[in-house]
Amino acid sequence: MAAEAGSIFAPLAGAVERTGLADFLRWWRDELSGMLPAGIRERFSSRDGAYLGVEGDEWLAYRPVAGRLAQAGRVNLGSLDEAGRRNAFRRLLADLPGAARSVWLVLPPEAVLVREVHMPLAAEEALRDAIGFDLDRLTPLPAARAWFDYRVTGRDAAAQRLALTLAVTQRAPIEARLAEIRELGAAVLGVGLMDDVAASPTPLNLLPMEGRYRPAVSGSALAARVLAAAAAVLAIAALAYPLWLKREAVIALHPRLESARAGADVAERLGKEIEKLAAEHNFVLGKKHAQVPVVTLMEDLSRLLPDTTWVQQLDVKSGAKSREIQLAGETGSSSQLIEVLERSGTFANASFKSPLTKGVTPGTERFLLVAEVKPRPLPDPVPEDALAATAAAKARPATPPPPAPAPATAIVTPVPTPAQASGAPSAPPVAKPAAAGAPEEKD
Repeated sequence: MAAEAGSIFAPLAGAVERTGLADFLRWWRDELSGMLPAGIRERFSSRDGAYLGVEGDEWLAYRPVAGRLAQAGRVNLGSLDEAGRRNAFRRLLADLPGAARSVWLVLPPEAVLVREVHMPLAAEEALRDAIGFDLDRLTPLPAARAWFDYRVTGRDAAAQRLALTLAVTQRAPIEARLAEIRELGAAVLGVGLMDDVAASPTPLNLLPMEGRYRPAVSGSALAARVLAAAAAVLAIAALAYPLWLKREAVIALHPRLESARAGADVAERLGKEIEKLAAEHNFVLGKKHAQVPVVTLMEDLSRLLPDTTWVQQLDVKSGAKSREIQLAGETGSSSQLIEVLERSGTFANASFKSPLTKGVTPGTERFLLVAEVKPRPLPDPVPEDALAATAAAKARPATPPPPAPAPATAIVTPVPTPAQASGAPSAPPVAKPAAAGAPEEKD
């Protein structure tokens, strides 16, 4: 079943290798594993399998130590029966790290041919097939009698070439050893090179894709993967929780935003209506204010024209865009008329409508002159606050002036007559009006 699964996922694995994603993942894994101590790194190694070698009838067990394989046990199975062979083989695997009954068969350097080869860059999409076709040219062994694996060591885009490390071994003796391992009850994870399988994070595996088994996961590796998955979930939660809070805040603000938007729309609509009404109200006033009254025009002409000029005819015409005046008369200084009107600030584009002719009075010229009347600029708009204050002042009743004080009544003292002064009887006294607030006199 594992072999079938491997064959099913072989195209996917090849696609991952071609896109470079596998190289990136391996590099990232190596960077993370390099931060761990050597003991922990070996304990949680992703290749959870025992390493076995064979020398005749003896099976040798190896343990990875500091990037190399160190011998951890040895057993001779040649003199044992089938049950004894299985028990001895099981005891050999019991003390080794990794998952039980999952082994790597390691080959000595003299059993594997390793060389550097170059292939066209265009062959990278189906590199294993291309190497299989050229294997008899690259090595002394044909593809039918050999197992091989490769590792990409470099890419030269300019030369369109790939640099590879190619490892090749004979197929027949390795198949016999693999069959013996399977008879002893173990699953073969791969066939590697002694100097490469423990030192490289991606060791060369000479076992074909269809013959590779998925390794059984040990408890330590499973715990490491569970912890890694939990850490990834916590990291994702740490990234997603603030976003979720922001989302909730945005959702809570939606009603207020809609209310504010509705109020803004109403205010904008009212503002446009106010502008429209103000424009309609000020249209007539603006037209009236922009047109200079004819009386003002006559006053300005009387002030501007030289004393030697008199006008016999004055016409004011209103066009679609502007007003113009037409003057006809006689002048003694026709050269100054255009200049005087242009500098006035009231008229513009002054010109003679017809050539000058000799006037009736000697030394004068008859002219017919046309000039545009400049529209008066509109006054500056009055702020709304000033209008409100003016309206409030007009609506406030006027305060009456304080009452004037009442005039005081004068007291007249009679002057004695000459008869009174001489002792003659005088007229009866006349009562004096009492002053306001003064006490009345009694006889």
